[in-house]
Amino acid sequence: MADSQSSLLEQVRSGNRQLQLLAADGLLPLPPEEIIPLQVDLALGADAEVAERAREGVRRIDPRIVGPFLERQAGERVLAFFAEEVSQPAVIETILRRRDVPRRVLARLARRVPPDLQEVLLLRQDAIIEEPGILEALEENPRISVYSQRRIAEYRQHLLPRPGAAAPSLQPELEEMDDGSLAEAIATARTLPAAGEIDEKTGLSEGQIRMLPVPARLKLSRGAPRALRTILLRDTNPQVAVSVLLNNAISEQEIEQTATNRAVNEEVLETIAKRREWVNRYTIAKALVQNPRTPLATALRLVPRLAVRDLRGLYRDRNVADAVRSTALRLYRIKQQ
Repeated sequence: MADSQSSLLEQVRSGNRQLQLLAADGLLPLPPEEIIPLQVDLALGADAEVAERAREGVRRIDPRIVGPFLERQAGERVLAFFAEEVSQPAVIETILRRRDVPRRVLARLARRVPPDLQEVLLLRQDAIIEEPGILEALEENPRISVYSQRRIAEYRQHLLPRPGAAAPSLQPELEEMDDGSLAEAIATARTLPAAGEIDEKTGLSEGQIRMLPVPARLKLSRGAPRALRTILLRDTNPQVAVSVLLNNAISEQEIEQTATNRAVNEEVLETIAKRREWVNRYTIAKALVQNPRTPLATALRLVPRLAVRDLRGLYRDRNVADAVRSTALRLYRIKQQ
């Protein structure tokens, strides 16, 4: 069977016009993952008659057949074609919800989707953060709803960086303290009153460590043992705290505990969210979303990954931002269907 299907594909692509017309109409005995891309190729080809029949054939495909293919297997060329040529709501919604859909495809759809699908598109905060032009495209939609206009205004106020605003950054890079200077700084700190947990490496209490100069704390952040890492991850200087993450072998359990900690800098939580091997772990992503100190844009990007049970708890959690709660509620209602 596989050989016969391969033979059909070869004959169509080699120019057998009779088979091309049958393929354009979707009448060849091929599975969706083969016949649909073939129809798209023919629709974009140079033969006007074959191309028109292929376009019509694509528009006639049952959403129950094309939906699963678009949801999981279709490439960018196919997704872009369906975004331009097909108007079936179920098909368009499948494209809108696909997590890895190219952002330019979403921008194309934004210009023409009806009001009910505009709301689905506006749930894609992850894509909007990556490509704010989606909002501009939606504003060009002649059928834009009042709800969509209001949400666009909210996103520009709370979700996206304001025009002209300086991008947040860590403090200027500091020169690392040499070993001799570090030893002197530790000796000086020992003369100060002790307060809090004692670190075995330095013999200093948490309060004494916090009194060290920033270059000293930065040097200690490299290769720090667990107790010292715990102290420095809560450092008020984001450069020190982030250095702990970047310069130590840290377990996922410790990362999860840090993501839950409401005493750490926003930069620490943002750094965790940017490391794929960490944020791909469900419990870490959930902890980031639930932490009120996580930057809003980061939290909103992660909300769609939560399971129904956690979305339910999140939309009731008054410790998180209203935008996170409202997004969780909308997704909860959708996933409950």
